[in-house]
Amino acid sequence: MKSKFEPGDKVKFLNQIGGGIVTKVTDDFVFVQDDTGFDIPMQPDELIRMADQQGAAKMFNATMEEHLKGKGTPLPSSLPGAAPKINVPLTPEEEIKQLKNQIANLKDQIAKLKKQLSNVQQQNTRSLTDNILLQHQTAPGEAEVDLHIDMLTERPADLTPHEAFEIQMHYFRLCMNHAFANKMKKVTFIHGVGKGILKDEIYKELKQYDNIHFFDAPMSKYGVGATEVYFR
Repeated sequence: MKSKFEPGDKVKFLNQIGGGIVTKVTDDFVFVQDDTGFDIPMQPDELIRMADQQGAAKMFNATMEEHLKGKGTPLPSSLPGAAPKINVPLTPEEEIKQLKNQIANLKDQIAKLKKQLSNVQQQNTRSLTDNILLQHQTAPGEAEVDLHIDMLTERPADLTPHEAFEIQMHYFRLCMNHAFANKMKKVTFIHGVGKGILKDEIYKELKQYDNIHFFDAPMSKYGVGATEVYFR
C-alpha cells in the first residue's frame, strides 16, 4: 500500500508537540527530520501532513535526498553570485578543538534524540481514547473549547502574559491532536479578542493544515472572539 507521505512533506507529530520534514519513506516507517537535524522513524498514523511545501522547496528536498544517496545531479558547490569559498588549513590545535566541539555537539544531539524517542515511546503506550474533548462536547462529534486562561488554570494571576499564552497554545494544540485522533467533526475555540495575539497565532497554525476548514464563529453567539474548525 502506497504511503500518503512523500519526501519533502511537512508534518506534525500527532501525540506530541513538534514535527519536521519527511526525508524518507519505507514500508514500515516515515523518517522525519526535526529541528535538531536528526531523522526520526515514525509510524504513518502518528503523523499529520501539513500544507504542501511550495514547488521549489519540495524539489530542493527531493534533490538533497538523491544527493545523499549518491544519485542525481551533483549539487553546485556555491550559489550564483556568491564569493568563492577559500579553504584555510587548520592548525593541529584548531583541528583538535574543532573535533572536540563536534563530539560535544553530537553527544548533546544524541541525548536530545534519546529523550525524544523516550517521549514518543511513552506516548505510544497511551491511547487517545481518553479524549479530552469529551469534557467540552456540545453534540456528537462537536466540542467547544474556552481558551481563556482562567478556564485553563486555577491561578491565572500568578502567570506572566507569556506564560499564559504558552499554556493557551499548548492546550489548543492538544485539542487539535485529540480532534484528529478521535475523528471530531467540529471544534469551536473561544480565544477572545484582547490584542489579537492569541487569535493570530491560532490562525497561523491552522493555515498549515490541509485537511480542515476554519471560519469566524457566529458573531451573534460569540461576538468576534471565537473560531470554528471543521475536520474533513
